[in-house]
Amino acid sequence: MKDIYGDEFYLKQYAPEVELVRCRLGDERWTHSLGVAHTARLLAEKYGADPAEAYLAGICHDIAKELPHEQMLALLQKSPLADDAEVLRNRQLWHAPAGSVLLAQLQADYPRLTEAVQNACLWHTLGRPAMTLLESLVFVADLIEPSRDFPDLPPIRQAVWQDLTLGVCACMQGVIGFLESENNFVHPMAYEALAYYKKIDIKKEC
Repeated sequence: MKDIYGDEFYLKQYAPEVELVRCRLGDERWTHSLGVAHTARLLAEKYGADPAEAYLAGICHDIAKELPHEQMLALLQKSPLADDAEVLRNRQLWHAPAGSVLLAQLQADYPRLTEAVQNACLWHTLGRPAMTLLESLVFVADLIEPSRDFPDLPPIRQAVWQDLTLGVCACMQGVIGFLESENNFVHPMAYEALAYYKKIDIKKEC
């Protein structure tokens, strides 16, 4: 397995899980997943989470991204978001809940795919109010990992490394702003999550 970020220790530690994900993704998506895992690990070291768990969650977050839509929908319908009509109507939101269910189904053979890792996968696209630390790390790492490149990214990256709550706000605002500018759907949960994190500390500017 090619190590492009200096994470050989974690790639070896999680070799079975890494191969489980790698065989399901194309090269570009796999490179993204390595970047998310690497970034989540570094953020975990900064903010007091388990770097190994963060790395594994980052590797796994897009496990369902390239599944056929029919299979993705079947998994989604077993997830906590199965009754969310807005998620069902918007395919770009399917892969996260589908992935969390897939990880749960695989857990018997891969016990390190814990509920915490499953939930980090579940919420990495949509976000939610009161995310766990691991969920927050994967949520922001998905947006700021090294292969990402868009005009507003530098200040978002700066916010994430300055303060995690501020970084979550910046990521949410960036995603919401982009979707609104493209006249694309924004799930109400995204607005709720942004409002929640803004209220954590009214002195922090988002």
